Amino acid sequence: MHQATSFRYWVSFFALVGAGTALIGCETDAPPPSSDDQGVTESRRGQEGRLVIIGGALQAENTPVYAAVLDARWGEGPLCVIPSASGTPSSSMEGYVDAFDALGGEGAAEGILLTVENRGEAQDEGMADRLRACSGFFFTGGSQSRILDVFLPDGEPTAAYHALWERYQAGAVVAGSSAGAAIMSDPMIAGGSSVGALRDGVRTGEDGDGVWLTRGLGFLKRGLVDQHFLARGRWGRLLVGVLASHDDSLGFGIDENTALVVEGDSAWVVGESGVLYLDARSAEREEEGNGGHGVRAFLLGEGDGVDLQTGVVRWSDEKDPLSETGRPFTGSDLELFSGGSLLRVLAELALSPDRRLTFHQEGHVMEFGKEPGFKAMGRVDPSGGTPAEDLFLGPFVLSVRRE
Repeated sequence: MHQATSFRYWVSFFALVGAGTALIGCETDAPPPSSDDQGVTESRRGQEGRLVIIGGALQAENTPVYAAVLDARWGEGPLCVIPSASGTPSSSMEGYVDAFDALGGEGAAEGILLTVENRGEAQDEGMADRLRACSGFFFTGGSQSRILDVFLPDGEPTAAYHALWERYQAGAVVAGSSAGAAIMSDPMIAGGSSVGALRDGVRTGEDGDGVWLTRGLGFLKRGLVDQHFLARGRWGRLLVGVLASHDDSLGFGIDENTALVVEGDSAWVVGESGVLYLDARSAEREEEGNGGHGVRAFLLGEGDGVDLQTGVVRWSDEKDPLSETGRPFTGSDLELFSGGSLLRVLAELALSPDRRLTFHQEGHVMEFGKEPGFKAMGRVDPSGGTPAEDLFLGPFVLSVRRE
């Protein structure tokens, strides 16, 4: 089952069980920026550009995500597609150039074939000048370590790296999908599994089973990014990574075919699925282990936003409250790190009268609890009153500790 289908399936399933008391309260009902506010307006010219951080598996028909990139170009040049991460760079580059041209018109995008095979060109001023002519940048998926090998070999900035930053600071958009999303933060997640992260914590090299944190390109100043998030059950490795990042302790788990769009301290969600926002600034780290207690979390959907400085969430006004079903929780045997399981747990939490759900897996106790002001929402068909298609909720508290 495709993850977006799973995302809707679980909420529809539980909404059909019955209706009860509507869940009320939220962080704030102030709307996210309108479409007019979200573009790179004249007031932002000369400031840092927009980031469009895509969780992978971007579909050609996902016009809102492609538009979020194209609308934020700055300058007369093309949007430059860079396939450094890809194992098949030419075809990957050409596919995205065609997709952007289909929406933005012929010539809207141009490929720059800068890969690990010709990485020496990243040191050339001619390549740097070519990048300076771009109105924005799009990094394809693949392996994020390849991007670092091209632009920051052995941690040393290249001429191409400096050109990227120069254009970004002037207002050009920087976007990327999958591996192209991971590089946005610094540190970045370069590998590892959720189970391995809980068992072994953070690793700093390729070898090992923990979550691998290494240097990223650092366009996103606050927060750690993970991708393919709900589809691949990666919430455990993001949690461990966030708890290990004491600088700002924020995390964004971006699902497939979905983007987190960032301008300054304002971020919002565009696309088909959701983004799990973790805030561990007030959490307690486990003294002997890799978990923690009291991580505040929100599952955000299209149109929902967050202030990266204050942590305040802005819910879209195009959602309706969901109702409790009164159905007892029956999923205590779920494998929490399999694809789609987190969505089922959150659907249970949202629609159940229970305030807290507890699991015992992988030698850990994992708890999901409703915070004061908890709110659960979904979209419904206004013409027929059909069950909610999507799930958005928070704040809830996430705690993971060794047994």
